[in-house]
Amino acid sequence: MQIIPPCFFALFLTNLICLHLSSAYNILYQVCSSTRNESANSTYSFNLDKLLSSLSTEAVAKRGFHTNTIGAALDQISGLVLCRGDVNSSICGNCINQSFTDLSNLCPYSTEATIFYDFCLLRYSNQQFLNSTDNSQQVYKVREEGQIRNNSRSNIAAKNYFNNEVNTLLSSVSNQAAYDSKKGFATGIIYITEPLPVIYGLSQCTPDFSSNTCHACLQDLLDQMPKRFDGWKGGRILGVRCNLRYEIFPFFDGNPNLQIGSISEASATGDQPTQPPPMNSPSSTSKGD
Repeated sequence: MQIIPPCFFALFLTNLICLHLSSAYNILYQVCSSTRNESANSTYSFNLDKLLSSLSTEAVAKRGFHTNTIGAALDQISGLVLCRGDVNSSICGNCINQSFTDLSNLCPYSTEATIFYDFCLLRYSNQQFLNSTDNSQQVYKVREEGQIRNNSRSNIAAKNYFNNEVNTLLSSVSNQAAYDSKKGFATGIIYITEPLPVIYGLSQCTPDFSSNTCHACLQDLLDQMPKRFDGWKGGRILGVRCNLRYEIFPFFDGNPNLQIGSISEASATGDQPTQPPPMNSPSSTSKGD
């Protein structure tokens, strides 16, 4: 039998970790302004560089969130960065720095840009938006592996049940993020039935929001769920001020803040659908209207 040297396993694990981290910094969505493009040596571009530097330093120091405004009059620029509440300072800093690199290539000298990743988001603009609760520029994404279709009575029952469980989970997690978290961040799981025994959920607001403002922001996203994610096995709504996500696999770090039900309760409940919902690939992934 051929013996595989230990260094092979070390190299394999290193490559696996690098692959995971690199994919985490893939761009989910970005938008650039198309007006008043700036030159590389303009005052506005100088202020932008200064802003981005301060956002990176302060966000890492202040556990993943910072806002700032640099300059005055027509050359004033405001920015916001937010890291996901479960990532450490190293991942947060790397993600923010990656956003600077990507935006310099994708939106050179633009006066406004927004970019989303799994672990962080960045927005800057020559318009003052930091005092607003506006959560526009929303992005809608579904997990492409499948959707429960309305092609049979049992599938309709399975889809409705799944949608209700997702709503229960995200409503609870959103309440937790709004009212019981200083970071405006919460995760949770809900136990259902085989073959999808667990749904994982996450909600987050920018920490400068009040509890009621955070809850209202997340509730607006929850109200969109029936239209956006009817029967989808995973989905997320990304916004600059608040966001939410659910999946049928673990995607956040650490233990969940909330646990609804238990494995034994899910297995013992007899009125829930027990047949696996069909997995059909969608034709496209929604990225907003």
